[in-house]
Amino acid sequence: MTKVVKFKTAYGDRTRSGFETTGESLTQQSHAQAADVRNIIKQYDRTGLIANVNKGIAQYGDYSEINEYAEALNMVREANESFAEIPSHIREQFGNNAGAFFEFATDPKNSEKMIQMGLKKAPENMIEDVVEATKKSEIAPPAPQEAGE
Repeated sequence: MTKVVKFKTAYGDRTRSGFETTGESLTQQSHAQAADVRNIIKQYDRTGLIANVNKGIAQYGDYSEINEYAEALNMVREANESFAEIPSHIREQFGNNAGAFFEFATDPKNSEKMIQMGLKKAPENMIEDVVEATKKSEIAPPAPQEAGE
């Protein structure tokens, strides 16, 4: 007793089954004319342009510096790992958002705050200025007080 298996091919018999919407249709019929292929082709024959294709603006540029997708993912992963190593009280200041911290850290205006937080090394000339100021204050006698002070 063998079972006969019938394969469907492009050349075999087909049964058509229709689809009928029951209830109210959710399709917006107001766009029917604009979406009709015949109307789009008629407009193309008249003007030589297809209206919905012309909406995009072509942009040309040198994008050779852009990293590959995998490299970009690795950069984001490494940035998140580095952010996770920062003390929790500092992360809380940025809402535990690595992107907000990145914006803060890359802004040159925040250089002193980064040094105060201990996340950035002070420039050598700044360290030398502090050392010289402490040496001068240790060597020089205090300034005499004037009367009335």
